[in-house]
Amino acid sequence: MERMDGSADMPRVARYLGYGGVIPFLAMALNQIAGGPLPADFAMNVFLYYSAAILSFLGGIRWGAATRLNTGMGRDLVISIVPSLWAVGCLLLGSTEWTIGALLLGFVLMGILDALLPAASIAAWMTGLRIQLTIAVAICHLLLIFGM
Repeated sequence: MERMDGSADMPRVARYLGYGGVIPFLAMALNQIAGGPLPADFAMNVFLYYSAAILSFLGGIRWGAATRLNTGMGRDLVISIVPSLWAVGCLLLGSTEWTIGALLLGFVLMGILDALLPAASIAAWMTGLRIQLTIAVAICHLLLIFGM
């Protein structure tokens, strides 16, 4: 639905899928902190691999937005590949603590970049959603770091 100012409301499905995507982060972090039903090593691996996959997905969003345009997309295409490379590098660090911290840094930096320099063809509502989801994901990473 379009508003008077020309911006569109966030589709309900985007809101549900976005916030639903935080559930695995929160569930695995709480499992680690509270000694939940999943084995600790398994839950940690799920958290780390899911985190890397979602960080890569953020680059994919920017790639998709950039390819909708015929001009000025070079910057966004370059930016779009960084999260995947960063995520893989994080998984290769060898230290769980460093990996969590580096993934957290990747989410925060990508969130800041998306807020301050959004891809030209991104829907107006996406910036607000990205900020909210980045905060939620960052909190989950911090819970895990401080719960270790």
